[in-house]
Amino acid sequence: MTLSEQKKLVVGITFYVSQTNTNIWATGAIQNVIYLYLMMQNIPSVAEVILINGGDSDVLSSTLMLDGVDIKIARLPEVMDRLDVLIEGGAQVDRDSIVELHKRGAKVVAYRMGNDFVIDMERVIFKQSPGYLFQRVGFDEVWTIPQHEKTCRSYWEVMERCAVKVLPHIWSPLFIDKTIAELPSNLTFGYQKSITTPSTPKKIAILEPNVNVVKTCHYPLLVCEAAYRQDPSVFKAIYVTNTSHIKDHVTFQHFIGTMDVGLNGIATVEDRYNTPFFLAAHANVVVSHQWENELNYLYYDVLYGGYPLIHNSTMLKCGYYFEAFDAEAGATVLLDVLRHHDSRAEEYKAQAQEFLKTVHVDYPENIRQYEQALLNLFAD
Repeated sequence: MTLSEQKKLVVGITFYVSQTNTNIWATGAIQNVIYLYLMMQNIPSVAEVILINGGDSDVLSSTLMLDGVDIKIARLPEVMDRLDVLIEGGAQVDRDSIVELHKRGAKVVAYRMGNDFVIDMERVIFKQSPGYLFQRVGFDEVWTIPQHEKTCRSYWEVMERCAVKVLPHIWSPLFIDKTIAELPSNLTFGYQKSITTPSTPKKIAILEPNVNVVKTCHYPLLVCEAAYRQDPSVFKAIYVTNTSHIKDHVTFQHFIGTMDVGLNGIATVEDRYNTPFFLAAHANVVVSHQWENELNYLYYDVLYGGYPLIHNSTMLKCGYYFEAFDAEAGATVLLDVLRHHDSRAEEYKAQAQEFLKTVHVDYPENIRQYEQALLNLFAD
């Protein structure tokens, strides 16, 4: 079928509607499915987009923050005969449904948003609960995002027995704008210059989730420790969030407890918070580190507020970069930020906004690439 002959498509994207009140900030994958939905609505070759509910509830929780968003949602049997493309996103599709969709001439894509190779290794090695299970279900293609190509492309190609296509990582300020609007009146989201001198001690946030090895607080803490030893005067506080569930682990206690930032009470263990609230209420600077997870929504939310982001992502073309697994290099960057960022804050924010345009669901090149991927499914 040529592109000129291709009719406008009806696209379904699976989503797990849960009986529990799933917060939109709980995982990036939930946001990613909604961003994909919004992206598909922008594609000229798409007539309709439907969220396919594969969950245990039919009621969207208010904690998903989807009020006011144009969402069509249905169970798969209700719309199966209308779908041209089904994208497995937030809920698994069973083998029989894929067989039936193929009989009807539809295509089925697996949209992979996480580092499945690492996550699956951890599930096996650490005897965790099973997650996604390979079933030889017959996907036409796997779509993924750039940060997972290196570790996962071959994993999916072999196990799913189909081609893997890498597409842009996409984002929208939808949820962060809604969260900002709900902040208490005494809080302002967005980086504020020091009101006294640029060298006024700063409050640093480490916001890694600490749920698997690709994003933990260890190297951000090492960066802060190395910088603190050189100049403690520029540090007011280091908030290590998302660590309440590991605070009693003896290894973690000795890790943070034998650092100068721990011994002197500069670094503190904190609960989980949504990013806009925590930055508005508590922090001036974010220090981050990832391992084969170079693009994530934490970065975009921090940049959206113009906050200085110290990171090791080669794919992120703004912020303050340091070489991965090099705490001393990170410390050099961090000290420069703490001492001098205010003098370039406006330029930094402008650069961040220009970058964020390139990941937006409205960005023309993103729309073009996703549209081409859809149409190529039907190319002879």
